[in-house]
This record gives sequence, C-alpha cells and structure tokens, in this order.
Amino acid sequence: MMKKIIKGTLILAVTGIIGLSLAYTPNYFEISKHLDIFTSVFKEVNLYYVDNTEPGELMEEAIISMLSSLDPYTNYIPEERVEDFKIQTTGNYGGIGATIRSYKGRIILMSPYEGFAADKAGLKAGDEIVEINGKKVDGKSSEDISQILKGAPGTEVEITLKRGEEVFKKNIVREDVQVKSVPYYGMLNDNIGYIVLTSFTEKASKEIKAAFKELKRDNALEGLVLDLRGNPGGLLSEAVNVTNIFIGKGKEVVKTKGKLEEWEKTYVTLNKPEDTEIPLAILINQGSASASEIVAGTLQDYDRAVVIGQRSFGKGLVQQTRKLPYGSQMKVTIAKYYTPSGRCIQAINYAERNEDGSVSKVPDSLRTRFETFGGRSVYDGGGVDPDIVVDDEMVSKTVVSLYRKMMIFNYATEYYRNHPEEITVPPADFKLSDVEYDDFRKWLAQEGFHFTTKTGENLEKLITSAEAEKYYEDIQDEIAALKAKYEKQKQDDLLVHKNDIKYLLEEEIMSRYFYESGRIANALDHDKYVEDALSVLLNVDKRKKILTASK
Repeated sequence: MMKKIIKGTLILAVTGIIGLSLAYTPNYFEISKHLDIFTSVFKEVNLYYVDNTEPGELMEEAIISMLSSLDPYTNYIPEERVEDFKIQTTGNYGGIGATIRSYKGRIILMSPYEGFAADKAGLKAGDEIVEINGKKVDGKSSEDISQILKGAPGTEVEITLKRGEEVFKKNIVREDVQVKSVPYYGMLNDNIGYIVLTSFTEKASKEIKAAFKELKRDNALEGLVLDLRGNPGGLLSEAVNVTNIFIGKGKEVVKTKGKLEEWEKTYVTLNKPEDTEIPLAILINQGSASASEIVAGTLQDYDRAVVIGQRSFGKGLVQQTRKLPYGSQMKVTIAKYYTPSGRCIQAINYAERNEDGSVSKVPDSLRTRFETFGGRSVYDGGGVDPDIVVDDEMVSKTVVSLYRKMMIFNYATEYYRNHPEEITVPPADFKLSDVEYDDFRKWLAQEGFHFTTKTGENLEKLITSAEAEKYYEDIQDEIAALKAKYEKQKQDDLLVHKNDIKYLLEEEIMSRYFYESGRIANALDHDKYVEDALSVLLNVDKRKKILTASK
C-alpha cells in the first residue's frame, strides 16, 4: 500500500472529514440492524416507563456508556461543552483570564493570568468569589462557575469578592484570553537555555521559536533544555512544527496507521530549521503524553536530543473530531502513530480487556526493540524511555496533606498580603529564612493543621479493637504514651521535611509576585531533572556517549 506524504494539518484531537476507503467495507446491515433495535428501545422506554424520563439525559448516558467500552479518548462532546474542547486545542477563550478551584464549598481564585482582565482589575490569588451578577455561588462547582465567567469578549460580568475580611465588587469586561503554551523561558547559566512547553496549542511552535531566537540573540547559547514534563499533548501539526525547529526540512516525524487507507499518512518537516546542531536535552515524566511523546521520541530516534526523566505516559493514539447533529461533536480514535524508528509508544491495548473489563499495560517482556538512526536501542509499547532516568523522591504524607488542605497556598496568600511590595530579589533567588519558616509552623498551629497517616489509622484501629476485646483498660497507659510519641513525631515531620516544604512555599510565594513564570524560575534551582540536564549539556564526552550506539 502506497504511504502518503501529506502537507495538511492533523491533530491528536484530529479535525477534518475523511472518506471511506475501498480497502475497508463496513457491515452496513449490522450497523442498521442494531441502530433500529436501539431506536426502538429508546422510544419504548420513553413512552411507557412508569415514571417520567428525561430523553436527553438517557441518550447522553447511553452514548457515554457505549464509548467508555472503547478507549478513554473516544468521547461524546455535547453542544454546551464544545467551546471547552476548542480551548484545549487553541488555548483561546472569552473570559476574565483566571483559574479557580472549589474548596470546602468556597470558590477560590487560584491564579490570575498576567495581563488579562482579572489581573488588570486587581484580582489576586486567594480571593474568594462570593457572587456573580448578584447571584450567590454557594453550592456550585468550579466547572459551573467557570462556565458563568466565560463569555463573549466585550461583555461585562460583576463579581463580588472576599479578601480576608474585606468584601468588594468588581465589574470586569471579558476579553479574548490566550493561554500561553510557553509560560517561561530563560537561562540556567551563562550558556544553557531553558524553555517550558505546557501544551501543543496552535501557537506552540511559534512561541518556542520566538523564545529560542531571543535566547540565542541575547546570550552565548551553547545548549538548550526543553521541558515537556506534565505536557498532555495537543495538535499533531504542532508536534511536527516543534520538532522541525531542531531537525532539517523533509525529515519524517511521525506516521499514522488506522483501519482506513486514508488514515495511513506520513508527516514530514516542511520548514527550514532554526538550529540542527545545538545540544538538546528534553525533560519528560509520566505526565508527558501524545504530542510530547512524538517530539521526545522523534528527536531521540534521530539521536538529536538526550531525553531525561521518567518513562512517558504511553499514548500512541490519534483522534479525529466528527461533527454531530445539533451542535454536538464526537472525538473518536482513528489511528495509532509511529515515530521514525517504527515504534508505537502506545502502552495500553484497549481492544483486549480482562474478564473484569479492565485493561492492562504492555509488559516489558513483550516490548519490541527498534533502533535509532545511530543504532541505539529503543522500545515500543510503553511510552518513551528516557536516556537518563530521574527517580522521583517519595513525597511525605506531611507535604501531601499541606497541599490537599491548601496550607501552602493559603500561607503564600497571607505572606503576600503582609508583604505587598517587599520582594526586591529576582524570583530565582528568593529564599525563606529560618525565622520565616518558624513563622509558618506557628501559623499552621493557629490554623489547626492536622493530618492522618497510615500509622495513625492503625493506631485508631488498635484502640477500637482493644476496646471491643476488653483489653483497653490494661494497656491504655501504653497506648496514651504511643499516641503522644506519634503526635510529636508528626510535628517533627515539619522539621524533617523542612527543605522540601520551604521549596514549595518559596515557589508559591513567587507566583503571587511574578505569576507562573516566577514559580517556575524559583523551582529551577532545586530541580533534579534540570541538574541532570545541565550535567549532560556541559559534558561533551558524556553526551556523545549517550547518543552513540555501544559497539
């Protein structure tokens, strides 16, 4: 079968209309037969069921249930959620430009986007939304509130907010918001640049190219770190364009293969590259998926970059968006994609399910070996394996609880309100003093911070069992001593994990003054991934050894 090299645009949430191929003939009788049966069941239930039914809800539930038996990426998108889906691929929407979260029945503004309506109106992280257009937000989810805040650019929304004890109103004019795909770029030292890419929206490659050009123009750039950690993917065309920045024109980036011949396509670079020689390090983790894996896997296949971090997510599937009646849409998986070495990084076979309906990852023993252009071994069926593995350190229960209970977030808010204009150092250099950390510990005590560990849960089970079996009176002194020692150890955890907690506090505080870019800049100094990337980029022999096949 002749493979097609195309120059069009395709996305990992792919849009477009594709005809049927003569190589595949659907069983129209089976489709028609079961469609007729379903229509009859739906009609009979709605006409004769003993209680009133909601046809729309029944139909949506039936569709969602049907698609859930396929894969997580084949989804029904009702008309009211189509706009949200567009935001994922374009990064654009009409609104105030802020993220929100529901916590304990309250709607908290988590972060205003720098330079957009909420920020220009003076809204700050930590503000609580009380009313919108005169209506209380009690009982509404963050999704509900997000929908209310979004709207056509130029329209106005009145928001009542609470900041500490102060309650005030703001009339904010919605505007066209474009979320940046590159929230931060800068220099790690005099010669090594760093760019973060958080999503593959339609301007991702332009943003990276602009950042890269500026870094080269203003510095003696001798290496670049491209950070794709936590990047869930997006447009396939942008994965090709980003890769094209670092490899030559006419190079294969990815193939797609599906049931229909029209879905077997090869995507090549179309433009003159920016730089095919500069040493590259790409950072990935378990949250790097889809388009991120294409970029990392392709540059790895060409021995163009050292990939550092953890094995990526393993999503080697391509989706296409199909228009449905009444403004709704469906995103359906149509193909798998393959990097230039021939590997498909898809980690889960959704076509084969266990007896309980669950799906399993491809075991390492069944992964097939492929070779990079330089002869290095790479494997399919389980995401992109890094050339240098970075083991994530175990996060303590204390740190997890501080995050879940928004203690890190709330203290940063408190800090900012108490120090509105006192940060004079660059965000990368900001550090909390030991005295300030002690203030944080005292603040936690005032807030009644408490958390439970597995040890604590087992201790409570011991007390319950002892009481039930009539042993408690005999051992209550020992249990009381054990509980006291356990509680003291929990308090000591704030000192044992002091450095980790300080890092998180410093990052969160910097986001109050310098937005998301401040958070990222502050985190780089203690980032193990970045440390390993610098080690490789600054050591020519080490880098060449990694990118050269062993003989």
